[in-house]
Amino acid sequence: SSHLERCVGSSRRPPTPPAAMPSIQALVADELEDYGNGEELLDYVSEGEGEPFDSLEKPIVKDESFPNAVVICNVPIIGQNKFTKLMAVMSKLVDKFGDAEKEMPFNEEGTTTEGFLIVNYKSFKDNNTIDDVCDQLSGMSLDKSHVLKVVKMDTFDSIANRRDEFEAVRTLSAFSRADFRDWLSDKKCREQILLRYQTETEIYWHDMMAAQPVLCYGGEREKAAKKVWCDWRVHWSPEGSYIATFHQQGIALWAGPEFEKKVRLPHPDVKEIQFSPNEEYLLMWNGALPQQNDDNAVKIYRVLTGECVRRCRTPQVTPLGDDFPHFLWSPDAKYLAECNDSHITVRDTDAWDIIPNESGKRTAMKLEALKTFQWSPKDNVIAAWTLEKDNNPARLVLMEIPSRKELSKRTRTQCEAEMFWQSEGDFLCLQVTKLSKTKKRIETNLEIFRIRERNTPVDIVTIKDIVKGFFWETGGNRFATITADEQGHKPRLYIFVCGKEKTEKIVEFDLPSNSFNSVIWAPEGQYFVVASVAAATGVSSSGDLLFAGLTGRDEALEILHKDEHYMLTNVQWDPSSRYIITAVTQPMQNDSLGYRSSMEAGYAIWTFQGRKLHQQQKEKLWAVDWRPHPPSLLPKQKQKHVRDNIKQYTKRYDALDDQDKESARQAFRREREDKTNAFLAILERLNEVKAERMEETGWTEARDEFLEGQNWAQEKEISEQQLGVTEELISG
Repeated sequence: SSHLERCVGSSRRPPTPPAAMPSIQALVADELEDYGNGEELLDYVSEGEGEPFDSLEKPIVKDESFPNAVVICNVPIIGQNKFTKLMAVMSKLVDKFGDAEKEMPFNEEGTTTEGFLIVNYKSFKDNNTIDDVCDQLSGMSLDKSHVLKVVKMDTFDSIANRRDEFEAVRTLSAFSRADFRDWLSDKKCREQILLRYQTETEIYWHDMMAAQPVLCYGGEREKAAKKVWCDWRVHWSPEGSYIATFHQQGIALWAGPEFEKKVRLPHPDVKEIQFSPNEEYLLMWNGALPQQNDDNAVKIYRVLTGECVRRCRTPQVTPLGDDFPHFLWSPDAKYLAECNDSHITVRDTDAWDIIPNESGKRTAMKLEALKTFQWSPKDNVIAAWTLEKDNNPARLVLMEIPSRKELSKRTRTQCEAEMFWQSEGDFLCLQVTKLSKTKKRIETNLEIFRIRERNTPVDIVTIKDIVKGFFWETGGNRFATITADEQGHKPRLYIFVCGKEKTEKIVEFDLPSNSFNSVIWAPEGQYFVVASVAAATGVSSSGDLLFAGLTGRDEALEILHKDEHYMLTNVQWDPSSRYIITAVTQPMQNDSLGYRSSMEAGYAIWTFQGRKLHQQQKEKLWAVDWRPHPPSLLPKQKQKHVRDNIKQYTKRYDALDDQDKESARQAFRREREDKTNAFLAILERLNEVKAERMEETGWTEARDEFLEGQNWAQEKEISEQQLGVTEELISG
């Protein structure tokens, strides 16, 4: 900056203000003392202090700004022999914006340039501005060592006068997150449920004592202001801090005990969203197809500030095979990955640059015939599966990010495969189905990779039948599979455990129906629900439910309850593993499929043992979801201690539950007594009205005369009957 300062001129810096203002005569004397006739000139100066400053005209202020000038830094330093050639190259870059004067200063010796170019535009072409020059030329690379940095000339003083110590300046406003998790400190330890049905969006407390969900917030504030809380869909964030509502203009995020609006993130006609795991970023997609070349199809915002940090077109390939998502976040949200048929591109979320390879070059990772890839749920490790191509076998590759180090790989031929990560990233299952030359399925191998162990050993479990589904236990080392024979009959449930030395089968159970297709494990493991869930294609289901668990040290299967929820589409455990929601929902974007389930739309809440607590029909039920929990702050050892001593901790809550139950009983009795008394009061008033009318019309007197003429007499008769005799000997 010292070279640049010398060339531009240090006179532009504002002078230091004097300590006190001297008199007019003193100033004149100082100016004239160098002149020989200074004393004679003083005779013409008034002896007074002159006119008041307030009455004088304002001084003329020089315009020291350079609104159309820029400084291009990091230009190659060259000698006199290459000056003309470099100036021609730089002229091509700057002259496309308009007619400009250019100055590339030399050092004091005149041997080499100083490494920057000063450009002053006289006029601009095609409605370009000085901002366009800075935006388009900044970051342009002449070669590996020379990436241009363009700054406005008017910012020179602020750059040259910066302090040596960096001081961060916050230019974007942010909101407080102090009360975002107050709901977790609910004294009754209740969970929250989100309902989206018809045009309503409501959040409920799941209150066992109330026997039904209790409304927490239903958009009353927005309704009073005649506003719409949600136009379309609604989602919880991964840790439950925010609720995201879809609108035509974009996404709004709500949080806090009163669900107040915290930030609006504009993206017209947004169709899908994807939070980063730590809720720092929100990715939004407007549904544009790759061939539409929409540069704003995907936008990524920093949630806390509402700043758009990246925008791009829709990628050609989705890594998981569905329409969305096109990008996958790393578990710590430090990286974002996308892919095509032959490459995986990983960007860091600090500068959104592609991570460099071993030589420092920022390139995508090449994987020919790439089929899919997934991040580990806990580590920055990518598992990628590639297909057979040109005599190259299909293979699984495990890569560490950002080093790109290959941790393990397996090759296979004549097969199809799927990958399933365990929730803690300790295991990876590669489900390999062997195929004959006619593409007929022969058998299935479950290859269990032990990620935490040295050299990543692999256990292989062979299953002869067709595997309909694979399901890891949440947070555990067990997994379940549902199988059937070639005709789709004889459904079986298998459960395996990954022991210290090998993977063993611990459960084999014949399922009572062919319709079972899913196993949903509780967040804390051990308990699970086997269900018949409707497919995403709209095929209805019988809704069969089997509540079960693994009990005892021998991990024996215990069937707790069997039930059904006809046309079932959703099964979801609450974060505490105590309750389950089953629901029949309708897709908002497909009315033809939604019509099939419209008559059965609704939800039910069950205990983990299968006892139904509440059921309610809801016309046009779009979504029902438990509020997610953030990760526990307790270390695993402390969590294990709590589980082992659960009875000690539950005594206080049992007492509170007893108090709540007694309060509920008393409230029920009071309500019943109030309703009974109100009914009796109505009867009494009716009897009084009846008596008055009968008295007025003479019915009472006529009835008495009629009864007297009948000569009826009232007699009392007592009948006694011995029902039995019991003799009991009482010893003295």
